[in-house]
Amino acid sequence: MPQQTIHRGIRKMIFAPWTATDTYGTTLELLGARNMSVDLEVETDEARGDDVVLDQYTKIIAVTVNIEVATIDLAWMDAVLGGTLVNNADYYNLDFDPDGETPYLGIAGRVVGSGGNADLHIFIKKAKLNSNLSLQAQVDTYMFPSATFRGVTDGSSLYQLRNFTAPTALTIPLATATGGF
Repeated sequence: MPQQTIHRGIRKMIFAPWTATDTYGTTLELLGARNMSVDLEVETDEARGDDVVLDQYTKIIAVTVNIEVATIDLAWMDAVLGGTLVNNADYYNLDFDPDGETPYLGIAGRVVGSGGNADLHIFIKKAKLNSNLSLQAQVDTYMFPSATFRGVTDGSSLYQLRNFTAPTALTIPLATATGGF
């Protein structure tokens, strides 16, 4: 039977440019991960006859990932939006090409188990920005950037859940052994 652990709180979120099945560019860590919600999208159908459902068809076709973080990270926004990041001694500047297409990314999050004894790693293998990347500034309130991504198959699968028995470093692709801190 798989390990059953109670998990509480996202502790880390990382992204990496997707280049091919199981091949990724440099990993970017987002400081201040606040939320990572994953919704599996399904296609369904049913066969009905004689006033009853005779058969049910359900297949996972995609995954939607909503994230929220506590920092404005222009390097991450550049990776997500496909912009051009330039820095000099005085500032960082991110420009966006209105004709550019957003790139695919790998997205991974780490959720700790109760008592710190286990780690659940959530890995979306190939995803792209699918809704607005939102920046909202208000009086007397921190700014928490949020975005929605849609994960599609990378040729092998949509996503992975890996529950480690001990604290384990979050990597893209996912680690295959515990430890690594």
